[in-house]
Formats: sequence, C-alpha cells, structure tokens
Amino acid sequence: MALDIAKHLAELAQPDPEARRAALEAVLAREGLTWEVQEGTVGEKNPMPARNYCLWPEPAEDETPCPLLCAHYDAFPGSPGANDNAAALCVLIALAVELRRRNIRCAFAFLDGEERGHAGGKLFESQRTRDLTVVVNLDMCGYGDTVAVYVKGGQRKPAAAVFTDKKRLAAHNARTVRYIPEGDETCFASRRQPVLSMAVLPKWDVKYLDAIAAHGGGLLGRPPEARMMVSDMEVTDTMHGGYKDKPEWVQPEAMEQIYGYLLDALTAPPPEKRLLF
Repeated sequence: MALDIAKHLAELAQPDPEARRAALEAVLAREGLTWEVQEGTVGEKNPMPARNYCLWPEPAEDETPCPLLCAHYDAFPGSPGANDNAAALCVLIALAVELRRRNIRCAFAFLDGEERGHAGGKLFESQRTRDLTVVVNLDMCGYGDTVAVYVKGGQRKPAAAVFTDKKRLAAHNARTVRYIPEGDETCFASRRQPVLSMAVLPKWDVKYLDAIAAHGGGLLGRPPEARMMVSDMEVTDTMHGGYKDKPEWVQPEAMEQIYGYLLDALTAPPPEKRLLF
C-alpha cells in the first residue's frame, strides 16, 4: 500500500498526556483537518475532565446523519500507548484525509479519558446534538492478522450491514465476534443508531473471544474464567502498559488491513432496494 498509515505513530505514542494531546493537534493541523474542541467534565460524585477533538463533515450547516468513527487518544498511565491506542488514531487520520479527498461525508471523534471510565465518550454523548447513521469505535488496531467486528445493535440496518457483509469480511480477513472487551462503544448504546467495536487481533485471540462469549454475561457478569482467558490473549501484552505497547511492536500491515476494510465499507454503494410484489 502506497499510503504510509504509520507515519504519525511515533509522534502520537507518548506517555505524557499533554504531549500526546499536543502531538494529536499538530498531526491534525499538518494533514489539513479542521476540528472542534469539546471540553467539559462528566460525573457528579467524581467529576472527570475530558477534552475531545471532533471532525464534522462540511458544510457545517448540513446535518444529514452520517457515520461516526471514533477512537480514544489517551493512554494507560505511564505507557506510550502505541497499540492502545495510537495505531487506531493513525487509521482514523488516514481515513479522514482520504474520505475528504473523495468528498464522502463522515464524522470523526478523538476521545479523551477512555482509561478513566470513558470520560470522553460520555462527554461526547452528553453534548451531541447531531444524529448519526452508525458509530464505529476502534481500539487496538496495530497488532495481529484478523479484524474482529463486534456489533452491539442494529446490525440489520444498512449503515451497519456494509460492515458485516460476508463477502467484505472475507476479502479483508475480518469476522464478527460475540464479545469484545469493553471500550468507548458502551457510551453510544443508548441511542438508536447501530454501534460497532473493532480491533485487530492475532487469529488465536479471536478463538479466545469465542470461548469468552460462550460463558455468557448474566446479571453477575462474566465468571473468573473469562477474565483469565483475556489475560492469556497475546494482544494483552500490547495494551494497558504491556511490554508490547510500544511503537516497535506495532505492525503497519495490521493498520493497513483495517484501513482497507473500513475504506471499502465506507465507500460502498448503498444497497439496492428490493421490490415487494
């Protein structure tokens, strides 16, 4: 792939929160992307500040619903956060540039505070006034060979169906799963639009997700065995300060894989309407 999706990775993978935020602003500016800052606090008992960066399609007065792609830009304390979650930021930035070039409407949100109780996701939803066709949350997109796609609801709606089309999944070595560790997608579940969460994982880790899903959730949550399975997954070393959560462990081909899959889905023609006789 001619496009160097990982070109901003080292710059964005910084453990200091302020340096990481400044790096994101600098990268967005260099790429010619215009953003709105969304700032505030969430929570009454333990207020948590958050600062999000939102990219809305132009013209600004056109509020026709469109897809939203989001990813958290904060990192686990003390970690450079290369795979968790700078790799996803690079994918979103590359998509924002390409979709703008193609004049395809799509919104983007770089969310703060995922590692602090999803503060940025909660802030985004509390201040959002625009409707969306679908929300796609990216987390850990730089290590592995299989795109895992988790759909929380509305999978039959056309905006979600383009991502779960069987031919498209097969073409990009992607597959739907029935469980994925919690991320910012939980903040968007109260509205009617479909919500999808995506990650790139080694193929054997996807088998672990299948096994965890088989344990179910229930009122008491998942059993200790499920948590043990998560800790045994290879991708666990690339998140939350793991020793592989560094730029040298991120695989550009993993980022290219999910970029190609998302671009394919976002540029697909609308499904043909079936006539009923």
